[in-house]
Formats: sequence, structure tokens, C-alpha cells
Amino acid sequence: MTRIAFALSLALAGLAGFASLVLPALAQEDKAGVAAAVNPEANSQPPNEKMQVLHVGQNVIRNERITTQNAGQVQLLFVDGSTLTLGPNSEIVIDEFVFDPKSKTGSMTATVTAGLLRYVGGKVSKTKDVNFYTPSGVVTVRGGIAIITVKPHEGVAEGAAKSPTN
Repeated sequence: MTRIAFALSLALAGLAGFASLVLPALAQEDKAGVAAAVNPEANSQPPNEKMQVLHVGQNVIRNERITTQNAGQVQLLFVDGSTLTLGPNSEIVIDEFVFDPKSKTGSMTATVTAGLLRYVGGKVSKTKDVNFYTPSGVVTVRGGIAIITVKPHEGVAEGAAKSPTN
């Protein structure tokens, strides 16, 4: 092997090692949470990717679409400790999720187009409103629990919320 070929292979190996350290860190910046429980017939679609079957332990990132069919149910555990449970025939997009573990602050917004969901607030909702956009309005949660139903084709959202003091 010539010196140039050896130097080139060493440089490529170094770049590969650097990429293995940097790329997961970059991917972690978009990580909103993880699929903690998944019943059959649940899918996810990360931005600019094809729809795929959602599996337990799979990372969920911002701008990801999560859907369930007739028998599908999903529970997402976000990095701030909040949970989002989707019932059958539901669809949601995690529009934004930002969390700073040092300051324990951040923000979350999501768009719900159909179905039933239950949100249990975590650290983000203790300091800032969490917004769920529906076809007929916005449901805002601050530090509590919310159950939101969006009826498909009707664009009607119903919600019930419980604050931590109730």
C-alpha cells in the first residue's frame, strides 16, 4: 500500500469515527421521545421519509406523524416525562418538541387531525402551555391531564382537562 493510499484510508477511518460520534448527537437534538407501548396497527412517518410500522423503543422526533388504525394504540413517553396515548383511528403530528434538561423548560405543540388522545403533562407543561391544534381550534394544557377527541370528517374537537389541583 502506498503512503497516499494509507493516509487516505486513515483519514477516512477518522472521518467515520467522527461521524459516528457527531451524527447520533445531531439526531438526539430532534428526539422528542420514544414509543413506550405499541399495539398492532400503528405507524409513524418521520419528516421526508416513508410511512413505517411503529415499534416499541423507537425514537419519535419532531415533525413526525403517528397514526393508528382500527386496533392500533400507542403510548409515547417524551423526554420531559410527559406521556401521550393515542387510541384507535388517531393521527397526530409532533410539530415541535424542545426540552432543556438543565433548566427543565421547553415547548411542545402538536396537530391532531383525528382520533382520541390522552396527554399527561411533564416538565414542559409545568412552566409553559402545551398546544394541541385541531381542525376546530386549539386545546391548551398547562401542568395537567387532557383528553382530546377529534371526530374525523367533522372537524369537531372535544376536550376535557384536569389540573393537578383538581
